Amino acid sequence: MDENKLKAIVEEVVNKAVDPIKETLEDHTRRLEALSGDMEQVLSEVKATHDEIGLWHQRDKREIDQIKKHLDLPIIPDIPQ
Repeated sequence: MDENKLKAIVEEVVNKAVDPIKETLEDHTRRLEALSGDMEQVLSEVKATHDEIGLWHQRDKREIDQIKKHLDLPIIPDIPQ
């Protein structure tokens, strides 16, 4: 194989490999900032969901305790003592 032909093939392969790497540090920074914002949104939604589930649990526990009190059954606390 001719040296120039081999060189051309290697350059073509390298250029194809390097083409996708045209992003700059600023592009990466913008993408990371956007992802960071998305993660903050997810975190706030998780916290809201956790709080809502906690409120459901408190309501359900209160209703169960009222029924137990009415039936003269022992009321067991949520947190072991």
